[in-house]
Parts: sequence; C-alpha cells; structure tokens
Amino acid sequence: MSKLVKISDKTYLKLDHMTYNTGLSRQDIINKAIRSLEREIIFKKANEAYAAIKINPKQWQKEQKELALWDSTLKDGLTDL
Repeated sequence: MSKLVKISDKTYLKLDHMTYNTGLSRQDIINKAIRSLEREIIFKKANEAYAAIKINPKQWQKEQKELALWDSTLKDGLTDL
C-alpha cells in the first residue's frame, strides 16, 4: 500500500543525502527512523514509570523484591548451548 506524506524541502534534502550516503532506499530510511523513534518512546515511558515507582519507598521495595525473584531464575541449572 502506497501513501503520500508531505515533508519539508529541507527534510527531503536530508533524506536524499542519507540515501546517497547509506545506499538505502528512502522507504528503508523512513522505516528505520520510525522504528528508532518508537524505541525511544518506549524507553522514555519505561524510565518515567520506574522513576514514579522509585519515589515511593514501598513501591520501590516491592519492585526490588520482584526483580530479585526474576534474577533467581537465572540460576536454574540450565547451561547455554
């Protein structure tokens, strides 16, 4: 499915520059940029959630206990292949 999106002339020139320097298509560059921004948003929200928990001592202690439980699963006796 093909859709058109308007971008500024400056952004279009940057996109062309990236295409030239990377050998990637415009579509690939845009897709990579969107995935990168998506990851950035996810990590930002996760960091904000941890910050909110950390300011509450009871919540933070509960979180630390849960993390310790998960850490114990690393000692399950299985070996890497």
